[in-house]
Amino acid sequence: MDEKARYEPMAYGPIGAAVKAAMPHTEADPIGVYAAVLALYSAAVNGKLTQPDGRPVVVWTALAGRSMVGRKGFALATAETVLNNAIGEWLALRRQGGISSGPSLVQTLYETEQDSLTSEGGLDGRTLVIDEEWPTTLQLTKRCPKYSGVLRTSWDGKRISNVTKKDGKRVEITVNEPSLGFHVHIQPALWAKFISATEAQGGSYNRILPVMVERSKRLRRRDYRGSPLDEIRVSGSLRLAYEWVQKEPRQMELSDAAADRFDDISAEYEDALEELPEDVSCYIERSGEQVMRVACVLTAAERKTTITVKALDAAKAFVDYSIASVKQLISQGNVTKSRTIQPLDAKIRQKLEMYGGEMTSTQLYRALSSRYSAAQILNTAEDMADVQVVEQRQNRPGANPMIFRLVPVLPEPVAEPEPEPVKVPAQRRPPARKVTAKKAAPRAAKRAVAPAKKATAASPPARPKAAKRTAAKKAAPAKKTPQPVSG
Repeated sequence: MDEKARYEPMAYGPIGAAVKAAMPHTEADPIGVYAAVLALYSAAVNGKLTQPDGRPVVVWTALAGRSMVGRKGFALATAETVLNNAIGEWLALRRQGGISSGPSLVQTLYETEQDSLTSEGGLDGRTLVIDEEWPTTLQLTKRCPKYSGVLRTSWDGKRISNVTKKDGKRVEITVNEPSLGFHVHIQPALWAKFISATEAQGGSYNRILPVMVERSKRLRRRDYRGSPLDEIRVSGSLRLAYEWVQKEPRQMELSDAAADRFDDISAEYEDALEELPEDVSCYIERSGEQVMRVACVLTAAERKTTITVKALDAAKAFVDYSIASVKQLISQGNVTKSRTIQPLDAKIRQKLEMYGGEMTSTQLYRALSSRYSAAQILNTAEDMADVQVVEQRQNRPGANPMIFRLVPVLPEPVAEPEPEPVKVPAQRRPPARKVTAKKAAPRAAKRAVAPAKKATAASPPARPKAAKRTAAKKAAPAKKTPQPVSG
């Protein structure tokens, strides 16, 4: 599906039009630009704009795309250019980097509120966290058990607090109505590594709408004197809508037709939850409210407070795309190959190669993270043909260190193969001649009438066989008397 077909169902109102107008001048994914605009713009109107039930309207998004190919940074830069005329000044003042702990998040929101007390508008705690290296932050957040809870509560707009000690006294820092915006970037391969199903089932990450992104096109630099983003026209409609929201608090409402449509959408998501496995359904448990939040932002960009069916359908198209992105991210995580555990001899060889082919027993033991005993390492190394273990003698008290050294292994001589005996083909016997019945009869008659051969002088008669000696006659045999020859 091309980018126009993917993006068209969700392109609604001034926000949809502004993203369309920017697309000829960026290589980013249009849905990625759309997601970033929703996150940035909703953070700017947060606190002044609420849902029909009074809850916040802020939309949190995460762009998931491969490095360079996904163009995540292009998407964010394009969104900032689109919104520069509308919220550029606010964005420069309230943007924060990655925050990796719950206490620091509470402290940041609290200090923002305190700094705003001296401004003309009064108390204003709106803060936007933009983290383009989210995996690094996620690795740090695992050390803080409070981070997930503070993040969830901030999305709901409920009270968050943190207790510290100052001058030996207990001090509680409290933010009654946190106004937190959130937009992050992550590589698809790292999603399953840092976001476990257990954390998602706890509700920590179903408040964030992940969006798979990819490059939309390649722009030729020679066609632009400066940056292609300089050609993007700023949206005057979004600036007017932002000023309209800031004048007074606005609470959104559903038209009668939109209320019926929203009930159908909520029922559709609830039915889907029953059919999907839990490791997928936990990400979309709040899809109904996500649709409402996106629809509120799209409608406010029109300077209206009544949500229409078209706005709901556009919001649902975006949330459905996020659900499809979640399924894709989870499937990529499931096919990731598990790490192969190397045997000890392979690890010893690898460490010796890394350290130039020679290590002491202490160095090798530490390099293997102390997972094996010294006896295991020594016994394994002694059985390796390419490792030499030498005791290095020193003129000092104490045990002599053992040196492990890689040595070349001479190839074993290859025995020449014995010549195979030459097989002489067996000679074939001539086939037996067939004798017919007519030829067989004269031959038989001839054999019958043939006279016996007479004995001649040249051929003496055969001697009679001597009788066997008996046990009674053990004396020498009698002399034989010559026989006369018949004439």
